[in-house]
Amino acid sequence: MRISFIIILITIFSISLYSQSNENYTNSKISINLEQALDLAIENDKTLKQAEYDVRIAQTQKDASFSDLFLPSLGVTGSLNISEPQEIANIYTGIKTSPDTWSAGATLSKTLFTGFRNWNTDKAREVNLQMMKDIYYDERKNVAINTQLNFYNTFVAQENYRVYYQQQLNYSNRMRESYIKYRNGQVSEYEYLNAKVQYESTKPQLVTLSNNYESLKLTFIRQIGLTNVSDDVELVGNILDATKITLPDLDINVILDLIMANNIELSNMANNIEMLEYNRKVARSYLWPTLSASADVSIMTEDQVKNENNNFIKRRGSRFNWGVGVSLNYSLDSLLPFSSTAKAAEEIQLSIEQMEVSYEQLRDNIEINSRNLISTAKSQELTLQSQAENARTAAYALQMAQRQYRGGTISTLELSDAELTYLNAQLAYLQAIYEYFSSTLQVLKLLGA
Repeated sequence: MRISFIIILITIFSISLYSQSNENYTNSKISINLEQALDLAIENDKTLKQAEYDVRIAQTQKDASFSDLFLPSLGVTGSLNISEPQEIANIYTGIKTSPDTWSAGATLSKTLFTGFRNWNTDKAREVNLQMMKDIYYDERKNVAINTQLNFYNTFVAQENYRVYYQQQLNYSNRMRESYIKYRNGQVSEYEYLNAKVQYESTKPQLVTLSNNYESLKLTFIRQIGLTNVSDDVELVGNILDATKITLPDLDINVILDLIMANNIELSNMANNIEMLEYNRKVARSYLWPTLSASADVSIMTEDQVKNENNNFIKRRGSRFNWGVGVSLNYSLDSLLPFSSTAKAAEEIQLSIEQMEVSYEQLRDNIEINSRNLISTAKSQELTLQSQAENARTAAYALQMAQRQYRGGTISTLELSDAELTYLNAQLAYLQAIYEYFSSTLQVLKLLGA
């Protein structure tokens, strides 16, 4: 009796230790929901960081052109010359002077007018800065969309695994029931073997689905910047949350206008055309003269000898100088239509005309693709509703089949058909959820949402 009591205590203690160990393992997992995944992706995405540097570089270039436009150039000079003292060439003075000198000066200069070259350069860089900002914000949207798509794609793989796993449990239970009934002579050996084949056939598919889910999850957590292994991360959420987004109830032409206004490719091309126009103006600045102004001041010290009442006196004196100047330059050779500067402006003009044609072609392509995407999103909405109804119907039919099977009114094969129909309906419903979410989210992104 005492030995049995000790064995029971050891068993209870072992179960307690296992439970605590399992609880600690569970608690060590990192739970990631969609909002946390979005924050991590935006924080760690390498492409987004590169786009951020592009913005900073463009801002630096804009600041440099602004400085060229308004800030003058200031230069300072200084010199010191030390030499041996020398006697003045006059036998009556006997005075020795030193040619030592030091001087300091400053020059302030500014090109006042360059044919609007600096002005147009500054405007072009301002357009470039805005384009880099637009690209950065568009990249943030891309990161958010890709994160959401990958999150729910991983969830679909997880739900597919769960559906198959539940089906395997059903096949396993039926196999055991069939075996018991076969031993009791209630069913034939064929029915038992058929149930066994159904159970065994689920094993490879379940392993494949498990590997697919783990691979997708590992890829996803790497994309959002986590270095943990797949088993250490748990994705939390509800797959049905993907069905909560909807397209705005607007006329398709209104939607297309919004897409055109928010399309990053069209915006970038329009910005490039605008920058080319400013560059053309820069190239045509040769039509204007260049006006510059400068001012300089200087001071220098040296020995000075003066005759005061027939007495030669040496003093150390300073000289202060200043001056201002204005210059006007005009390059006549640039006026020739076959000069390199004239041809450079002509080349830019041709590039502008070429890009305008490309812009119209891009608008047409985007309109066609947008119409197709909108149609796909609306059709996926109808498909989702249909698959949801099919899943509910298949679930209800399976419940009826299970009750009739337990009542002995239908065979195992009929129950298997109902289970297979339910399985396919569930998988189709899950896939419809993801496809609806994917197409709708892409349209919303084009709308600037």
